[in-house]
Amino acid sequence: MLNELIVKTTSILSNTNLPLELTGELVAFALLLCFVGLSNLEARFPKIHRPEGQTRQSYQTNIGLFVFNSILMSVCSVSTLFIIAERYSSYGLLNSVSNPALKAILAFLALDLLLYGWHQICHRVDALWVFHRVHHNDPNLNVSTAFRLHFVEMLITNILKALLIVILGVDKILVLSIETIVTLCIMFHHTNISFKYERILGYFLIVPFLHRLHHSIERSEHDSNYGAVLVVWDRLFGTLSELEPKAIGIKGSSPLDLFNLIKFGLGLETPVRVRPANLDAMIAEAAFYRAEKRNFYPGYEMRDWLDAKRDILQQVHGNKHRGNRFCRQAMVDYFNVMLANFNHILGQHALKNCKQVNSQWR
Repeated sequence: MLNELIVKTTSILSNTNLPLELTGELVAFALLLCFVGLSNLEARFPKIHRPEGQTRQSYQTNIGLFVFNSILMSVCSVSTLFIIAERYSSYGLLNSVSNPALKAILAFLALDLLLYGWHQICHRVDALWVFHRVHHNDPNLNVSTAFRLHFVEMLITNILKALLIVILGVDKILVLSIETIVTLCIMFHHTNISFKYERILGYFLIVPFLHRLHHSIERSEHDSNYGAVLVVWDRLFGTLSELEPKAIGIKGSSPLDLFNLIKFGLGLETPVRVRPANLDAMIAEAAFYRAEKRNFYPGYEMRDWLDAKRDILQQVHGNKHRGNRFCRQAMVDYFNVMLANFNHILGQHALKNCKQVNSQWR
């Protein structure tokens, strides 16, 4: 029965008189309707209740990022998966499979496995996590988060899909069908909803409660549930977890607006520096190290402390202590050093005179 359904669906799509571009536009319109429907569902029956302003900001940023990526991919003249499939579909490994249903299932499983493996690599390789963390830094997980992707990650993902299409020889109609299913499933499991038979469906598909853990703020939790559509890969490779996350997003401060989010994905964000709780102890240790290098020769205690303080603060706060503020502070510090040394010399001189007077009286 599955074979007949797939054959009929493929036949209808293949025999349609509509050009592929128009068919793609109809699919995009259908996905848009699904997006609106899922948005209404999470607005009416949210799993996690959040302030309306936070959700609105998340939608604006995610939709803006989607538009930016779409424009940039067009400007870069990236070949679409459909054109590649149309040109190379007759050369791949699946051409030896005569059964259309089996061919469609194998192509779908291969693409889903590719997305699972690529997703896990993005978490494990730091150079790729820089791009992928854009998707994870949304603290207001919702259906629009499915489109919160950095353009570099999106570009690499499409290149990998294109290579798989060429290797397998997937035809354009099958590519369009699989891409539609995958996109719909990704939108679905990002939706902020919960429903009655969700855990039963979760035995087969990635559902919201499974993917919600993947967006946990804790790395031990978000390094799990990598699947895009099917749960089988997480079960097979031991990455499945069914916990409920305490918080969603990533640790530390990160931008939530469009422009800074793009910079954040390129690693161009300004590092957030926190004043250490043991700053005084660090300065004291650095001053002790300086004194030790001089064999604790007396008279330089204040200078050692101020120099150590300057170096430690510069390491903690970076360039913030450079420029005019740093120059002014340096002048004040060294004036204090000079004053301390002057007082030390006066004290030594007074002590010497006192000793001379005492020796004369003797």
